[in-house]
Amino acid sequence: MLDKEQSRDTKSLIVTEELTHPVANDTTSTTSTKIEPFSPCSSYSSSSVDLEVQSLTMSQAKHKLLTAANADAIVPESSPLYYDLRPFVTFNSSHRLDTLRSLMRKLKLTAYIVPSEDEHQSEYTAPKDQRRSFISGFTGSSGVAIITMESASLATDGRYFLQAGRQLDNNWQLLKEGVSGYPSWEEWVVDEVLQELRDFEIDQGHREIGSIGVDPRLINISTGLNLKERCFNANIRFATIMELNLVDRVMQLEHYTPEQDKSMIFKHELQYSGETTSDKLIRIKSFMKDHKYFSVVVSALDEIAWLLNLRGNDIAFNPVFFCYVIITTENVLIYIDRSKLTSEIKQYLLGCCENLKILDYKQFWHDLPGLDSNSEDLQTICTQTEASYALYTTLPSVYEIECRSVLAEFKGIKNGTEISGNRKAQLKDSVALCQTFAWLEEQLHSGVKLTEIEVADRATYYRGLQSNFRGLSFATISASGANSSVIHYEPTESENAVVDSNKVFLMDSGAQFLEGTTDITRTYHFGKPTELERKLFSLVLSGHLNVAMLDFAQGTSSYYIDSLARKPLLKEGLGYSHGTGHGIDTYICVHSGPCGLSPAKTSYNYKPLEPGNFLSDEPGCYLDNRFGVRIESDVLVVSDEPVPAQSKCANKPQLHFEYMTLVPFGLNLIDRSYFTETQISWINNYHKNVREHLSPYLEAAGDQRAVSWLERETRDI
Repeated sequence: MLDKEQSRDTKSLIVTEELTHPVANDTTSTTSTKIEPFSPCSSYSSSSVDLEVQSLTMSQAKHKLLTAANADAIVPESSPLYYDLRPFVTFNSSHRLDTLRSLMRKLKLTAYIVPSEDEHQSEYTAPKDQRRSFISGFTGSSGVAIITMESASLATDGRYFLQAGRQLDNNWQLLKEGVSGYPSWEEWVVDEVLQELRDFEIDQGHREIGSIGVDPRLINISTGLNLKERCFNANIRFATIMELNLVDRVMQLEHYTPEQDKSMIFKHELQYSGETTSDKLIRIKSFMKDHKYFSVVVSALDEIAWLLNLRGNDIAFNPVFFCYVIITTENVLIYIDRSKLTSEIKQYLLGCCENLKILDYKQFWHDLPGLDSNSEDLQTICTQTEASYALYTTLPSVYEIECRSVLAEFKGIKNGTEISGNRKAQLKDSVALCQTFAWLEEQLHSGVKLTEIEVADRATYYRGLQSNFRGLSFATISASGANSSVIHYEPTESENAVVDSNKVFLMDSGAQFLEGTTDITRTYHFGKPTELERKLFSLVLSGHLNVAMLDFAQGTSSYYIDSLARKPLLKEGLGYSHGTGHGIDTYICVHSGPCGLSPAKTSYNYKPLEPGNFLSDEPGCYLDNRFGVRIESDVLVVSDEPVPAQSKCANKPQLHFEYMTLVPFGLNLIDRSYFTETQISWINNYHKNVREHLSPYLEAAGDQRAVSWLERETRDI
């Protein structure tokens, strides 16, 4: 799945026929099996993988997952397992905008900015924090709404141009980020305010000073500094308003109370995390000593979940919880909703280290300005690169502030337990996806009409048969035909095409298991593909393999590795407007830094790859209104043997990727003429490994259909 910073070009969507068809139940035998760990492209050793296969219908699987007795080990009803689908519909935003502008007048604001993020700068947000969606009607995961007294704009990237165009009413104009001819939203708001002030002066005969307002908790440091500078240069007041979020006030006036998750926070056991919180704190404090930090302030929810070995359900698809952590040389302060902590979890936290305090979540903002060093030698506070502007400006200004995501850097290097867990998660997810695609092919060839949502639900069903499944890692992208050309398409009840066996089908989906998080995309054709479809698929796969097969020295630029994935497409004058890869957490978030593959520095890609980094490899190509191709597998960075002294790369560890995903590529879409013999050999070897490692599990499940499909799809090319 593509991260929030990865796209800019528009991908059109054809209006598709809406049909519904009941999904036939599958019955499989109940059994379990153990085999030694697989390795499609390299060897390794770890404990054997236990994969439980259960016999459940769709409804039984859902009931089991949602009503299990152990609340800490299930997906709560508010989780994304069976998420509410929001249609691509336009709603009338006039009343909400009028109410907002009335509040703006009282505060003498010329413009008000409504970002997508919450105060932790999360990509995915809880319903209470979906302010931009509430005020604009646009439900995509990334974008900024800007409202002035006379106009309103929505800025988003190429993943969402189509969706925004359909959801926004006539009160809004769309700013296409990264597209030539469109200003950045920061430029637009300043220019618009200046123009409205000029118009006011002409109409009223006197000049006013403009004012741009924003909740500083909802923008990051760089955005806040950028806006402050632009406002200063334009002689506009930059109003940071923490005490009253205007959209929250509009919600109150409209009696809109977003649902909030009430489930308890639970422990992520050592058998999955591989390192205690005590040991993590020792490492962090050692790092602080080496870098002369007297405090590290942590606001990113994924980093806090990793540090504390706890998980929650405050945000859909991401098992995180609202919390801040301040680590100092003397103590550890945890700011959290204490009503979500059982007595057992409280005792666990208090036992993690000496001088640990559990404080109320809201107290964080009162304590932050009082951070103080007891040593003249320690005068630096460290906080994250993506911390909020409010956090940055609230820190005591007498100290140096360094922006570095220390915990993200630690979290980004997986330990042995996490690596083993990720292998298990990949195996489970690969089994589920092979069952899904085998079922889909049989249904289509039998003339059964299936919608994109029904296929997505079937994948969730098969995932639910695996042990330790905790839900999806994001909403499934299930796209047939022209819908596959929309980079971040998501079927809804009103936009739900029937899957056409004569067109390309793309599924980008992922799962949360206790052992790890997955993100896998495959593109198939269940009929006879055209030469153009085979060409584009082969070019994308060739670029995918350029990354997967790469040997490189540690320190190699991730921008260079990204370029290798694009190379086959560029030769044909083609490309894609998103990054090639993003880091992936272990049962936390599907998008994670600091590692990644993209043509420019992002919050998911600001360090060269290191051994232990776990990330996606996902090039693509998209033809508007026709079809799209994306191939995504998850890979682990591993170290080779030391290089000879005479090599120009001497003293630099040599790295390569361990290819973890075990799902076949679509054989009928592969055109040998676009591949080297080495690549063809790699594909054949990979498919052999897929067949050898998955067949025992599929046979144990009694799923002969999937076994037969796997045999056909892993033949030599």
